[in-house]
Amino acid sequence: MASETAVAAESLPAPSPNPWLRRLLVFGAPAAYLAALTIVTLSWGLPLARDQLFIWLVLGMAAFSVPAWRSWGGLLLEWLPFFALLVLYDRLRGAVAIDQPGQAHVDAQLAFDKFVGAGEVPTVWLQQRLWHPGQPRWYDYGAWAVYMTHFFAVWVTAAVIWRVAREKFRRYAATAVTLSLCAFATYWLFPAQPPWLTGESIKMHSVDRIVPEVWGRLGVGTAQSLYENRDFVNPVAAMPSLHAAFPLMLLLFFWSAGIWVRLVLGLYTLAMAFTLVYGGEHFVMDIVAGWLMAIAVPLVVTGISRSRRRTS
Repeated sequence: MASETAVAAESLPAPSPNPWLRRLLVFGAPAAYLAALTIVTLSWGLPLARDQLFIWLVLGMAAFSVPAWRSWGGLLLEWLPFFALLVLYDRLRGAVAIDQPGQAHVDAQLAFDKFVGAGEVPTVWLQQRLWHPGQPRWYDYGAWAVYMTHFFAVWVTAAVIWRVAREKFRRYAATAVTLSLCAFATYWLFPAQPPWLTGESIKMHSVDRIVPEVWGRLGVGTAQSLYENRDFVNPVAAMPSLHAAFPLMLLLFFWSAGIWVRLVLGLYTLAMAFTLVYGGEHFVMDIVAGWLMAIAVPLVVTGISRSRRRTS
């Protein structure tokens, strides 16, 4: 009789968790995450370094998926390789920097840009008409804001995709990482000067780096990376422009999302291109090379994915 009672008790459904506790966790975890992120940002600066950004992204995804906490293991398994490959890209990019940046390639970019600009270098032409040294205009602050999105837009989008459309995450991550590694290969084979560096020579009229000057005036700090240092800096990693490639990658990835999404991402792509050229960060040729790579890489990734599905 006692054994029958025990069996019956085991067959009963487990008591459901306290609904108030569940609601507290569902709403409290994201609120605590946002509060902590705000405090850390105000105290130590924007978490733009790769490691800082990924730590906060993983914490954010965990905080916003408390009801599905069993998925946290999969979160780490999918994001750690993603992060490791991007850290590898950071290290390799710095490792292929050359000792004399002034000897990096620039003649092809100048010729292309003068052809596009009817004899004028677009960066020089724009700065002579729009830039006022020491007195930034409203559009200079806008250019700074657009430029800053490069550091987090692609990765925050990856976090959102992982959370709401996980079946698309691997293709998105593969595209972003492959694009980064292809850009590295080009930096290695074709070290190229940006306009601000060429402007220090006799080949082109001098230009300013607008984004760093506006950034300095705003006084916005950044959190210190746990592993990045000056060895990761490569001033001649300009061809192609990943700053230009990533917005177009986003546009193509979300092309099927509708006309308004295409319009917003299309304007974002053009705004980033203008910012890079006007700000002295990239030649027009760097932008075009980045766009071509952003078109080619998704085609290759999709082709490989389809080939694997056919053979499996």
